[in-house]
Amino acid sequence: MGNVNNTALQGANTVNVTGASNANNGGANKDHETLAIAVVDGNGPVADAKCVLTNAKGDWSVTAPDSVDVRRSDSDLQIKCEKPGYDPVSTTIKASKTEIPRPQFHFAAGGGDEDEDATITVPQYAPSITVTLSSSKQASSN
Repeated sequence: MGNVNNTALQGANTVNVTGASNANNGGANKDHETLAIAVVDGNGPVADAKCVLTNAKGDWSVTAPDSVDVRRSDSDLQIKCEKPGYDPVSTTIKASKTEIPRPQFHFAAGGGDEDEDATITVPQYAPSITVTLSSSKQASSN
C-alpha cells in the first residue's frame, strides 16, 4: 500500500501507479474496482492512447485518459498502451490486499456479533495509473 513505482520493460517508458489502502474500493464492490488511466510524455498529457488491461478475470480496453472497471483478481495486472508515434509500453502491476465492508444481507434474524465479520479482504490494484510514453525513433525519421 502507499506509493508504488514500476519501471516498464522497454527503456525510458515508465508506468507510475499511486494508491493507498481502500482508495479504490469502487463503492466497496467485492468483485470490481475502478482504475483511472492517464498517459503522458515529456511534454505533458497525451490524449487518445489505447490501453489494454488484462488479469486472470478478463481483458478491458480504455482510451486514456479515462477510467475503467476491472474485475478484482489476485493475479498480476498486465497493462499495454499504444499510440502512433510512440513506442508501446507494457508493464505488470502486482495486486495488493485491502479490506472493504462486507455486503450486508439479512435474510433471517440471528444472534451473534456481526462486527467480527464487518469487513472482507479482497485484492486491489492502485486506483491511479500514469503511463509515460517516449517518441518512436521510426516516427521521427520520416
